Amino acid sequence: MSPSRIAALALVLVVLAAVGLASISRRGEEAKRAGSARNLQQWGISLNLYLMDNNNQLPGIGGTPITPDQKDAWYNALPPYLSKPALAELPEGQRPRPGVPSMWIDPTTKPVRVWDPAVFYFNYAMNRALQPETGVRSFRIYEISHPGNVVFLTEVDGYSPWASPDDVVFRHGGAKPSSPRATAHVLFSDGHVQSVQRAVLVDDPASRLAKSAAEGISWAEK
Repeated sequence: MSPSRIAALALVLVVLAAVGLASISRRGEEAKRAGSARNLQQWGISLNLYLMDNNNQLPGIGGTPITPDQKDAWYNALPPYLSKPALAELPEGQRPRPGVPSMWIDPTTKPVRVWDPAVFYFNYAMNRALQPETGVRSFRIYEISHPGNVVFLTEVDGYSPWASPDDVVFRHGGAKPSSPRATAHVLFSDGHVQSVQRAVLVDDPASRLAKSAAEGISWAEK
């Protein structure tokens, strides 16, 4: 084989390798994005089991600091239904951490080099409007007119167990987080999970209303 043909073949192999690596990388990112949706699906299972055991009352939003005495807080009440310990029961060194896969962590979050093992960090938070007043019980599921439209848990980036529209983090959809096309995964109060664009979830004024139509997405419909 002539040197020119060998060089041409080598170039083709390099190009094919680059394409293959790019394809593997894309599949890896897609798998990570799907991982967060699967986490929320697990939370949805635990939510429905919890409702059956608690007279259809939603868990509480809980508060900070994270403590074991907040037994009805979603982060303590729901994990046992998945045979997992309550968040407050996790000892230092076993608490959720960015980049370490778990039911608490969106797989697309980046690892950190320095981390305080005592910190409670998680990528999901409960809709603050489902327990409007601290010390007052959360809604019962039948008190929500259209639970399939009402946000229960969504993706966030922080240390607070509750969320409002401005706390949602949009990591998905192949667009910048600030783009209307960027998406976040949402667990709705009926237990189903959906990927929702920023334009719908937080930029649409109707989704922020305390009372909204039967169609669409709502942060608090009662």
